[in-house]
Amino acid sequence: MDPVYFLRLLCRNWMFILISLVIGVTSAVLVAVNTPPKYSAMITMMPKGAKANSPGLYQPISLQQVKSYANLLSSRRLIEQIVDTEAEIGALQQNITAQVLPDSLLVQATVTDGDAARAKHLADVLGLRFTEMVEEMERQTPSSPSGVTVLVVDRPGMPTQPISPRPPVNVAFGALIALFVSIGSVFLRDRLDTTIKSSDLLQQLSQRYTLGIIPYEKDARRRPLIARDMGSSLRSEAYHSLRANLQFIDIDRPPKALVVTSCLSSEGRSSTASNLAIALAQDGRRVILIDGDLRHTRVPDFFGIEGAVGLTDVLIGKAQLGDAIQRWGELDLHILPSGQIPPNPSELLGSHSMGRVLKELMKSYDMVIIDAPPLLNDTGAATLSAACDGAILVVRYGKTRQEHVTRAKELLSSVEARVVGTVLNAVPARACRHDYGYSDVAEPKTEVRVPVSG
Repeated sequence: MDPVYFLRLLCRNWMFILISLVIGVTSAVLVAVNTPPKYSAMITMMPKGAKANSPGLYQPISLQQVKSYANLLSSRRLIEQIVDTEAEIGALQQNITAQVLPDSLLVQATVTDGDAARAKHLADVLGLRFTEMVEEMERQTPSSPSGVTVLVVDRPGMPTQPISPRPPVNVAFGALIALFVSIGSVFLRDRLDTTIKSSDLLQQLSQRYTLGIIPYEKDARRRPLIARDMGSSLRSEAYHSLRANLQFIDIDRPPKALVVTSCLSSEGRSSTASNLAIALAQDGRRVILIDGDLRHTRVPDFFGIEGAVGLTDVLIGKAQLGDAIQRWGELDLHILPSGQIPPNPSELLGSHSMGRVLKELMKSYDMVIIDAPPLLNDTGAATLSAACDGAILVVRYGKTRQEHVTRAKELLSSVEARVVGTVLNAVPARACRHDYGYSDVAEPKTEVRVPVSG
């Protein structure tokens, strides 16, 4: 795994990580503020055998005996001698922990309570009752001396600091948990995300060069055409770069008719076809843009032209081709709208009439650009691609899925259509700067790798 990639992934999601960190820390603080304090008092004792015949000597006691004594500290029999009610007995049982210290015969008991003085008192009483119980259990008869005595090594002191909550520790744990969850979520979402987010991946899937990388701009929906920004935006620069890269496709037989399509709708197909036509016309070429999406036409709205009469009227013989074509602006750019919406758009696009129209237009224009419907929604796009010199596949950054690109490529291959290249559309500015080299100054330049013939 590339550490640089994951570092960029974290940088792209820094806001989510920061918000998660703030939520984690805030939650930890709220928990600490609303959690009642608890204090603990500790008492340490040592069971030992009765005195032997020799002065100063005691009978040996086994470690197993000491462990059994430690279990008595939280037993119900012992606790019933300290508190009275059933609720108090259950609560105290949960608040007593006992252990045998490693490599010793010392038994350590800890009593936890919400009041520091009560915790110390309960620990004192626990030690006293424990001593009495052990000595009573180890007597042979009620009147005989006990075989085991319990020595209190350390008496409980008055707790001065609560053991919980501990705000610094709580905040640290809250921050660590928030970071772990947020970073883990970012990595998991990235691993599960099958959308296209790099030109390298797009080239690998399509097995074609990425001819253009179109940056995302907020006002692109309101102002979709680059001709309206006087060539001063990054999008305008990107479309000029796309135009420049097209001239390297099959130098011996450059394409004259190109289909611009996408896998699904709303991936930037119509805006790419329209702006590519404008960029080609700005280069001094005679260009015609055909609105081939007969179901969801966008071209007339982009260019502000009348679209009532167009391609469908020409194909069914209700209008002449020359009468349906409209010139736009001062450029040598002509537009053939889609016309009336037919009930059988795919059949019309694959008809012999469509083939004749394309041949006629290829004789009259330097470049024919067709805004085709999405490949996975309409078979007409694949049919048009086979009838033209090739197709440009538009992929939207962060939306088009890898399996969609694979399916689109298979569909075009099945009709022997040629994919001349791809366009990665709506790339965020940060990705453009980090991954593709776009600067904040719109100076014309070619950023993508230039494809060779074939």
